[in-house]
Amino acid sequence: MKNIEIRPFHNGDMQSFIKMFTKYFRDDFKIEITEKAICKECNAIGESSIAKISTLDLLFIDEEPVGFIYYQIDTSQSNWCEREDWGFIREIYIEPDFRKSGLGTKLILHAEESLYSNGTRNLYLTSDNNDTFWKSLGYNKTDKLSTINHDPIYEKIN
Repeated sequence: MKNIEIRPFHNGDMQSFIKMFTKYFRDDFKIEITEKAICKECNAIGESSIAKISTLDLLFIDEEPVGFIYYQIDTSQSNWCEREDWGFIREIYIEPDFRKSGLGTKLILHAEESLYSNGTRNLYLTSDNNDTFWKSLGYNKTDKLSTINHDPIYEKIN
């Protein structure tokens, strides 16, 4: 890997984001979702990021998009707010050919730095897999389930 860059989403990135998000839902989650539903969700995520309600950053290797991370500080403005003022890692995706190469860690650390610099002290995420990965980054699985997606909640408290 030569040139690795994480940069904020721009409207010009929408087609690349839609392509990755489609693979994320269909291949990783095994959820069949229509093109129309994908486009609607991706547009909502893009608009939320541009409005600074949440943040969508894309990961590029040699100018090719290979991943994304979607995160926020929970507020009443966000469409997912379980823990007001907590940082929330909403989604993370790395193209399969680039997994297990440290890029997921790079994206998480990037998001954490941004969340901390914007004033949050505690972080959480939901996940039904990758327990070892989350523990390696300091997230502890709680006995709580998300009221929204019903997945286990992981916390990182500072």
